[in-house]
Amino acid sequence: MKFHLKLLCLFGAVLLYYGEANAQSIEYDSVFVRSNRADSHDTINYVTDTILFPSQMFRHMLIGTTVLPYTQNQMAAHGFGIMGLQVTKSDCQMDRTYLGGGLDKINSIQRTDSTILVDINITDNCCYDFLCDVSVDSAGIMHLLYTGYGTHCACECCFGLVYQFELYHKEDTQIIRGVMINEDRKTLQVFE
Repeated sequence: MKFHLKLLCLFGAVLLYYGEANAQSIEYDSVFVRSNRADSHDTINYVTDTILFPSQMFRHMLIGTTVLPYTQNQMAAHGFGIMGLQVTKSDCQMDRTYLGGGLDKINSIQRTDSTILVDINITDNCCYDFLCDVSVDSAGIMHLLYTGYGTHCACECCFGLVYQFELYHKEDTQIIRGVMINEDRKTLQVFE
């Protein structure tokens, strides 16, 4: 037992030494996060946390409704000429019947030579934000993907999400033939 304890202490000392030596030679990228930790809305109790990243390449923070950056789905979608993806979310509409029973639906699709804008309604937990992505299947159908996350509340809401894509065209760019939400065939809209 004493041998293991001495070995553990020696290992810890080596790690501490090399950790301090490396920390002095690395310039960290810092992100400061300030949040209110008070129990009520009437009180303010700010706490500041510091997050250190060894470089900008490792600074991945997902906050609120956002696009998952550079997923394999998005890399594969480049073959269909889809580049930049942006998503905006509307506030919660408390009445889930707003969608006609809470079903996801595509409201509109606007296409130009350089962009596609898809406006959708989804029903999910009232307190959720969404992590968004896009994939394109072998038939050229673009799948608008979202995953709700965050605090779970005892209600559901209708949210609006607008997916905006930048397009580029090359000789070998495959054709996008339609759009659907989260691989739900009932939401499929095929382009003419």
